[in-house]
Amino acid sequence: MHTENTNLPDTIPDAAAYWFARVHSGNLTAAERERSIAWRSEHPRHEQEYRALDQIWQATSLLPEDDLRELLEASDTEVSIPNPTRRRWIVGAGVACSAAVVGGVALYGHKLETATSVLHYATTQGEQRDVVLPDGSVVAMNVHSEITVRYYESRRVVELLRGEAAFEVVSNQGQPFIVEADAVNVRVTGTVFTVRRDPSVVTVAVQSGSVEVSAGQWWSRDRAMLGANMVASASEGKPINVTRADVAMMTAWRQGKVVFNDQPLDEVVREMNRYLQHPIRLTDSRLRALRMAGVFTIQDAEGFLQALQTHLPVVVVQRPDGSVSVSLLR
Repeated sequence: MHTENTNLPDTIPDAAAYWFARVHSGNLTAAERERSIAWRSEHPRHEQEYRALDQIWQATSLLPEDDLRELLEASDTEVSIPNPTRRRWIVGAGVACSAAVVGGVALYGHKLETATSVLHYATTQGEQRDVVLPDGSVVAMNVHSEITVRYYESRRVVELLRGEAAFEVVSNQGQPFIVEADAVNVRVTGTVFTVRRDPSVVTVAVQSGSVEVSAGQWWSRDRAMLGANMVASASEGKPINVTRADVAMMTAWRQGKVVFNDQPLDEVVREMNRYLQHPIRLTDSRLRALRMAGVFTIQDAEGFLQALQTHLPVVVVQRPDGSVSVSLLR
């Protein structure tokens, strides 16, 4: 007899695997069916992850039985599932997709355990904040950022919901530190690095130590190892892009500064708007081609606007609502 699990796994892929296995187990209760439908409707990514499992189910059902048996035997020897409960879920989903789903869920490798501690922190527009976690690790949160911290017996997980944060991680080999940002995972034991989550890209920059970055859907994860002064950018549907960069310049916000190195004006304004109380708007598309360099204090809006007029052929106008418009000088 199945006892309904009221505590879903923490990650979306794990929750999708749970519901997919329950639906195909043959003993799904009416209440569970309603919960599974509600979960799939909560967010587009829920449905996306669930459908991905279904696609694998359909694809593997076309394989000859002998080939399926070989896949299952290979998964038993090559894939380590630390939690027996998870294996029961997957096996219950049926032989046809066991190997594929076991392999996919194993990529996440999390035990389905309850967090021993859950913490939540957020900063507002223009606010920066340093947070000392219970294990001594420090999270420096940039403006308009939000994180959820979960401690488990076997790992420490920080989910970056929005914005940017720098991490100084206290090493603990038995409890690795993992940062999750959308479909990107950063795994470390002890290092200093930053993670920034923008609408279409997640950027990881390492100041010291090393991290492993993984990104993409669970059935096709891309991975990259980063050392000091290395930066990885991950966008949906694209391989992880790794470059070398001046990480100190990228993290100047921790000292209340922002640094631009001959960058297009639209990039400069977009970055400054993260910190300014009132936004700057470019009124002419031709302004985007202008380039700017310099070091500016985050809180000094007047100084930045003065520099714009001094170094570029533009006119700055303060609006009654506090916003600022920038136009080409005629």
